[in-house]
Amino acid sequence: MMVRRFLLQCVLLSIPIGLVFGTVAWVDPYGLFGHSGPVPVERKRLNLYHSGRTMAFSNMLWKLIEFQREPAPNILLGDSRLSYFDLDALEQVSGSRYRNLGIPGGNYRTVRDLFHYADSLTHLRKVCVQVSFRGLNQGLDWDLYSEARGVLEKPYTYLYNRRVLEATALNLFSWTFPDRVTYDATPPDQWQRVLVAERANAQDFHPDTTVYRSLRELAARCRQHGTELLFVEYPTHPDVQRIYTEAGLGKEREAYLTELRAIAPVIDLDRPGLFSAEADHWRDPLHLTTTAQRELIDRVWGKERPE
Repeated sequence: MMVRRFLLQCVLLSIPIGLVFGTVAWVDPYGLFGHSGPVPVERKRLNLYHSGRTMAFSNMLWKLIEFQREPAPNILLGDSRLSYFDLDALEQVSGSRYRNLGIPGGNYRTVRDLFHYADSLTHLRKVCVQVSFRGLNQGLDWDLYSEARGVLEKPYTYLYNRRVLEATALNLFSWTFPDRVTYDATPPDQWQRVLVAERANAQDFHPDTTVYRSLRELAARCRQHGTELLFVEYPTHPDVQRIYTEAGLGKEREAYLTELRAIAPVIDLDRPGLFSAEADHWRDPLHLTTTAQRELIDRVWGKERPE
């Protein structure tokens, strides 16, 4: 009798757990199981940008899964400034199709991790790395890769990972109430928030020279396999350029560019006058609008490419 009661209790306790696991598998917010479930793929992609708190993990896991399923020979690596990049416009200008592996909050460690991940799955032909002088500062090497990679290596953890559970709930809510969910929303004072953060970064700037070793290893791998490697310094708004100039970092920036040019070709687009300072070209002082990014595509891959 006691055994039967114990087994009944175990069954009753397992029902809610089974429902949670089943719901995650049904919704499949990051497409791990390869089916769309009730939520359209377009909505799932939008949900990757719902919250800055979860944006990095969501983009990382989605892109790891997507690349594993369909490896691509041409890739873009970088941070949130690759968000909303018009890959169709890039293909039209360059003649090549690229996979966007830019991750919000990404850094040089993220670039290294994603390069080796992509390189392990396919023969890479073209690699474009969005480099960043401001991202060279020490202390910006947080790990965005390991948790998402761990989920991919142990798929059963997908069913109870707290971030995946949160994404499942978001997908169901946004599917049911699409008008009540906002994406990548910025506060009214976003412009000033970014400038405050950049001033703090510039005033306590100590270059992390280990980045160069990582990039040299990446470049050596590219040479070994005949992969075309390009570094692109993305533009920042003149407000940000002034912050780093006034902090007296001009010599450090030139030394940084010299190091990069010894590793691979560099296109430096973060120079005064190359891009409009008008607010309608910028989402904030670091992020171009989608329309302005098409101008960037012409500068990097088109006839307007600078020396």
